[in-house]
Amino acid sequence: MEQETLTTEEIAQMMDGRAASYKFFSDALLHEFTVEQIGQLKSLAADEGVSEEVAAAISSIRRYLAHAGSDPRTDLACDYARIFLSAGVNDGITAEPYESVFTSEEHLLMQDARDDALRIYRANGVDVDASLRMPEDHLGLELEFMSVMATRTAQVLRASELDRDELARLARVQTGFLKVHILNWVNQLAAKVDEFAKLPLYPAMMRIIIAYASDDAILMEELAGSAVSQAA
Repeated sequence: MEQETLTTEEIAQMMDGRAASYKFFSDALLHEFTVEQIGQLKSLAADEGVSEEVAAAISSIRRYLAHAGSDPRTDLACDYARIFLSAGVNDGITAEPYESVFTSEEHLLMQDARDDALRIYRANGVDVDASLRMPEDHLGLELEFMSVMATRTAQVLRASELDRDELARLARVQTGFLKVHILNWVNQLAAKVDEFAKLPLYPAMMRIIIAYASDDAILMEELAGSAVSQAA
């Protein structure tokens, strides 16, 4: 991203878009799709310049919803339960979306990845909704953290006096979190989603999340570098 060609407000608007995208991804993994969300997915469109893989994933989602039965919400809820809640699955590593399961030696919940994710949340003053009653390294919660941090980045950019040190810090936190707590395991999860899904929507959603997070890590690294150089 060439920040020198953008105004501060334009970059803030990009952060708003990031916050909304990560919130949508988070909701998609934390909860079953609502009727409203399914309606949003029906109008999903590939932006100019997206990769062939993302364009294909978006086409897959739209094609499925265009030919879904009379009750796609129930069909998707059943697939959600089978994929992410292991409904009807008895053996082996499932697609339950917890980082610890995919990164710990014994594939267990509540391991080092969860502890470190929680440490980062707390260090940045982010609280996890206790009513969710789930380990803090659920991918949906990790994506929600990214949404919160994107919103804070937009707020810093819109402050009456721009704090470039804080802007750089926020960008570094987001870059590091993407690399250490999302991109390090999400491909493994996507493979399991492919294995357990009966419908094409969730596998396609995982491909979109991976591509978005990969591009975003580059974006935030550039933002951190730009903020530092301009503050010097």
